[in-house]
Amino acid sequence: MRVVAMVSGGKDSTFNMMQCIAAGHNIVALANLVPHNKTEIDSYMYQSVGHEAIDLIAQAVDLPIFKRETFGVSKKKGKTYYPCENDEVEDLYLLLQEIQKEIEFDAVSVGAILSDYQRVRVENVCNRLKLTPLAYLWQRNQKELLDEMIRCEVDAIVIKVATLGLDPKKHLGRSLSLLQPHLLKMHEKYGLNVCGEGGEYETVTLDCPLFKSRLVVEDSEIIMHQNDPIAPVGFLRFNSLNLEFKLPVLSLESRLDGLPLKDSYGYVTEYSDDSTFELTHDDADGDNNDLLIEQEITDNLKSDVLQKSSCGVSKEGWFWVAGIQGYSNDPGGALEDAICKLKLTLETNSHTLQDICAITLYISDMGQFVHLNEVYIKNFHHVNPPTRACVQIPINCPVMIEALSWKSVENGDSEIERQTMHVQSISHWAPCNIGPYSQATKIGDFIHLAGQIALVPGNMQLVPGGIKAQSKLAVRHIDRVLRAMDSSVNVRDVVQGVCYVTHSSYIEPARKQWEAKTNNAIVQYVVVTGLPRGALVEWHVWAHKHNNQFEYEERGKCIDQYSISLYRRVNYENNVAAIVCRLDGTDDGEVLTNKIFLETLSYCIEKLKQGHENVDRCVYNLKIFFSVLKIAHIASLVDIVETFAESICLVYTFVPVVKLKSLKTFLSISGVRNQ
Repeated sequence: MRVVAMVSGGKDSTFNMMQCIAAGHNIVALANLVPHNKTEIDSYMYQSVGHEAIDLIAQAVDLPIFKRETFGVSKKKGKTYYPCENDEVEDLYLLLQEIQKEIEFDAVSVGAILSDYQRVRVENVCNRLKLTPLAYLWQRNQKELLDEMIRCEVDAIVIKVATLGLDPKKHLGRSLSLLQPHLLKMHEKYGLNVCGEGGEYETVTLDCPLFKSRLVVEDSEIIMHQNDPIAPVGFLRFNSLNLEFKLPVLSLESRLDGLPLKDSYGYVTEYSDDSTFELTHDDADGDNNDLLIEQEITDNLKSDVLQKSSCGVSKEGWFWVAGIQGYSNDPGGALEDAICKLKLTLETNSHTLQDICAITLYISDMGQFVHLNEVYIKNFHHVNPPTRACVQIPINCPVMIEALSWKSVENGDSEIERQTMHVQSISHWAPCNIGPYSQATKIGDFIHLAGQIALVPGNMQLVPGGIKAQSKLAVRHIDRVLRAMDSSVNVRDVVQGVCYVTHSSYIEPARKQWEAKTNNAIVQYVVVTGLPRGALVEWHVWAHKHNNQFEYEERGKCIDQYSISLYRRVNYENNVAAIVCRLDGTDDGEVLTNKIFLETLSYCIEKLKQGHENVDRCVYNLKIFFSVLKIAHIASLVDIVETFAESICLVYTFVPVVKLKSLKTFLSISGVRNQ
């Protein structure tokens, strides 16, 4: 892509440019917002100190620079941003809009590391201008990032300090390579952000491999902004700066040669965190061009799921909607039909599309995904859309929808906060969601994630290496999204989930990877006929902030020649319970009877109810996965579920799949009870 780089002069915007080049992009111009009074301004968005160096940096990289003045006024300080006249964000919009009139470009380079405030606003501007934000430093470990900058020969000096542990008189003008040990020490002692992302310090880059010339500071002075005895604030004003041409003259490729600068795939295999991804020899032998797909499901095996839609609302504001099917000769028309039915159900219960937290789309043909997504975007185009998972299943209708909505309940026991993470910037962190769904939604202590497939974040392509590599990377995405959503939560806080795979041989490696990283999460393993981007595995999970307060138990029983295996999670307060229940036969020729299904369903609901039998307004949500190779018709099973729904608030979806965890498994049920 052709990229315009937002530059402040500091290390972050400079190193993000290097990341863009390593990812294969071409930087065509620089952009900078200049403080209106030509001195430091108290901006929420932009670094203003060191602005004297911007023009020289543009000359050093030999690129045109576009500038616009800003007053640095923030009128909209909330977690979301809507266009507001005279807000400093609109200065960025007008600047990029002006550049679009002069040159052609596709993306914007931004050096954000942790600031959701900055990221959300840049994404808002880029979305309006149909540009892609590139924020390769986003959510990077700051110790590793600073070390990588230094090793990649980014020569930056500190030009502002504003934190405990940094002294203007001692540290201004010092290079980061010299200050690195002190910064690490102050991090351990005071919690200082090693890269200064909390505003503790700011920098200007004097040299880096992108520069044909280096900046030379000939005269400067320290300006004390605040003489606080504990954490004095001061910055460096440049009175005289010059450029010094670098010899010998080398091409950009030569200047970058030999640096530890990785491409997008390099950030998948390197830099360890608690969810380390290491490509093993076995993984490397895999070939994504020779993927195993389960046997073809012919039209006569596709299931007619003739169930009614169902819904239920709990006393804590949770609203489940399930089994909504869309019908039309055109798949897009079928999705429109399903969404219209969903809207009507929501409105009847005083909810709207904006209240939805999570959606699951079951579709019959993944080849229609692009068309379906266009229809979906028309309906879910608000700022913080719900999370989404999409899978292809052997079903005769074009589309089926499940949705989970939440709305604050008046006179509730306590204030419950709703948070949404919708990161649209391409980074090395986790896959971005440029479009109609979010990575995660947090309601109180519950976090619902979008379906995760193994896309390399920096290039949004499937990771090579087969099922083991895809399982590892997808699980790492889950961990990173959870940590970004809440720093006290990680993949070990997942309570329940579904693992969709496209071949039964993929279940075991996916299960091994999952169980190595998690803590008593109960997971449904199902084989489907297709996943987005041709992925081999997709994880769809939810977590709870206090997963350590959930009990785990395994139960089971035998009925005639069948066995029921049940796994249950319930929290200490018993206001939420989750189960995964599997029904297995012993003979391939067995036929599932109504009696056996009734016993299985009764057992599931009994375990979901356990200890909560007399509590009103509980919602029981069931996903009933069944193998179309073993169960041809489900009309009588639907009738049994409908009978149960007469006495409890039961929301259910029958989901046809190819196979389940075992070849002898007839059906498997994922259930949740909320109050």
